[in-house]
Amino acid sequence: MISALGKTLSQMFSCPFRSILWRSLGMTLLLLITLGAAGLWGTGYIPNVGIGWLDTTIDVLIDAAVVVGVIFLVVPVTAIFIPLFQDEVAKAVEQKHYPDALGPRAQGVVEGVWLGIKGLVILLAVNLLALPLVFLLPGFGFLIFLVVNGFLLGREFFEAAAVRHYAPSNIKALRQRHSGRVFLGGLVVAGVLAIPIINILVPLFGTTFMVHVLHRIMALEGLKGAPNAA
Repeated sequence: MISALGKTLSQMFSCPFRSILWRSLGMTLLLLITLGAAGLWGTGYIPNVGIGWLDTTIDVLIDAAVVVGVIFLVVPVTAIFIPLFQDEVAKAVEQKHYPDALGPRAQGVVEGVWLGIKGLVILLAVNLLALPLVFLLPGFGFLIFLVVNGFLLGREFFEAAAVRHYAPSNIKALRQRHSGRVFLGGLVVAGVLAIPIINILVPLFGTTFMVHVLHRIMALEGLKGAPNAA
C-alpha cells in the first residue's frame, strides 16, 4: 500500500494527469455554476411572508443554503466526469509503471458514463448517511464514515480499474478473493475524501491508486506483469 501510495502521489500532477484534472474540473465548474444559478433563480419564486426583516432573513438563509449545497456537490459532480477519462488515467498509469501488463480492454464512453452515475449515487448516498454521524458521534462517527466509505469506494474504484483486464463477470470473484486488500485501499481513498478541498481529487486519486492495488493483486494471482507490481 505504501508503494502504491508513493507512485500515485508522484504521478498525480504529471502532465497527462493535469490535463485530465483541468478538463474534469472545467466541466464540473460549468455544471456547478449552472446548478447554482438555477437554484438562486428558483428561490426568487418563494413567496414572501410580508414582514420585511423576516423576508430578508429567509432570503439570506435560502441563498446561503444554495451556496452550501453547490459546495457539497463539488466532489459528487467531479465523480461524474472523471469516469469519462478513467480509461485514459488507467492507461497512463500502466504505461508508466506496468508496460508489460497493459489492460487489453478499453472502456467505452457509455460504460464510463454509467460508472460515473453509479459512483455519484453511491457517493451521495453514503455521505448523506455517514456525514451526520461525524457530528452526532464525534470520533466514533468519523470512524464509521471511514469504514463505510472505505468499503464502498474500495469496491467501486477497484472494479473500475479491473474492467480493463477482466470480464465484468469475473471481477466480483477477484475482489472477494482479495477483499482485505481492496478494503485497505478503499480506506486510503476515504482518508483523502475526509480532507476538505483536497477531496476534490478523490476520483482521480482513487482511480490511480486502485490501478496500483489491482496490479499488486494481479501479481499475487500470478498474472503477467507480476515483477512490476506495486
